[in-house]
Amino acid sequence: MRQLFAVVTLVAAMTSQPVWAGFADGWTAYQAGEYEAAMDAWLPLAKRGDLDAMYDIAALYETGRTVDGEPDMARAIAWYSRAAEHRLAAAQYRLAWLYDMGFGVDPAPEQSLDWYRQAAERGLAEAQFNLGVAYERGGAVVPDVGQAARWYREAADQNLPAAQFNLGRLYYHGAGVPKDMGLAAAWYERAAGSGYAPAQTNLGYMYENGIHLPQDAPTAAALYLRAAEQGFAAAQTNLGIMLSFSLGVPRDYTGATRWYLAAARQGDIDAQTNLALMYANGLGVERNLVEAYAWLTLATAGAGQAGETAAEYRERLVERFGDDDVAAGDSRMVALRGELAAAGIVEHRVEPRETAGFGQLDLTIQRRLAALGYYLAIVDGITGPETRAAIRAYQFSVGSPQDGLVSTALLARLDDTLRDQRAANPPVTETRQ
Repeated sequence: MRQLFAVVTLVAAMTSQPVWAGFADGWTAYQAGEYEAAMDAWLPLAKRGDLDAMYDIAALYETGRTVDGEPDMARAIAWYSRAAEHRLAAAQYRLAWLYDMGFGVDPAPEQSLDWYRQAAERGLAEAQFNLGVAYERGGAVVPDVGQAARWYREAADQNLPAAQFNLGRLYYHGAGVPKDMGLAAAWYERAAGSGYAPAQTNLGYMYENGIHLPQDAPTAAALYLRAAEQGFAAAQTNLGIMLSFSLGVPRDYTGATRWYLAAARQGDIDAQTNLALMYANGLGVERNLVEAYAWLTLATAGAGQAGETAAEYRERLVERFGDDDVAAGDSRMVALRGELAAAGIVEHRVEPRETAGFGQLDLTIQRRLAALGYYLAIVDGITGPETRAAIRAYQFSVGSPQDGLVSTALLARLDDTLRDQRAANPPVTETRQ
């Protein structure tokens, strides 16, 4: 059974264009891979207080999608911080994650927790999930599984599969919530329906073993297969076991070996041990005692019973070895460890996102008013006194009734004014900072 400790569902970024270009122009440029154009479109908006543009500029700096092509974490953090301080949940979450992982900055667990909490309280599901993780594992906060369950539920109700899975796991074990196998299965089912591999695996385990659900090996195997094809190691191992021992499915040593290898290369101890046994006995693969020894040696690093079992099997194997065989096995183990380490390198990048406020009438009108110089406050999509005052000032300037109200007619009039202004003023490129 696996427990997910962090979700890296991340948000993102931008490129370059003329001062008068709108947020949508930057987004179009970014999608086309024209990162300098996106930067030029968003930077003046960010400087004028557009929170989404601040976020996107930060993501460009973080990923090195800039003129020099190099990440600039100092500028990224500065722009994320400006947006986060004005309560943009996506920026609060990104800062929290960077400080949590120590990615490009020194780890700061307490600062990370504070930003997670702020974003979670603003309703961001990923932040709610990670706040739940923080309460479950402890560290910067006293462990409190009840609080973890509360935040998982908040995110699960927003259909975040990772939170649905973790909530199901808590119900399964009765941790922080009353033990309830029916609710465990229900939450696993919801997450599995979204294609979430850990939930598919745990639901498959319940079907395979008849835990609360009817024992159904074919359904278990199908769930394991769906998760295994996504690269989830636990499912690959479980499917390999079912194929090796013909547990409700036809025996298939070749298929079992293939799945054991996939999981073993991800560091799954049970898979490494089982793969070694396949090599030792020539099942589904050509017999190779040196390869078996190398995999068993790696598996001995496993904690508890899993590592002890691997050590016992290796001792039995060594009894059939000569001195040269042990040396060859050790050499192969070193090479294998290097292969696995190289394969395990993962690049954490922010990916583009279309902001939650993109296309919203209030936010779009604020952007138009800011571009025309009538609105000087933070562009946040909230129609308050400053926004209404800016609308009235604009309406006065064009001879319209000064009602200060947001409307599609107002947006159309603003667009006409901007088009006239653009026609009269050639583009000017904003200087970056």
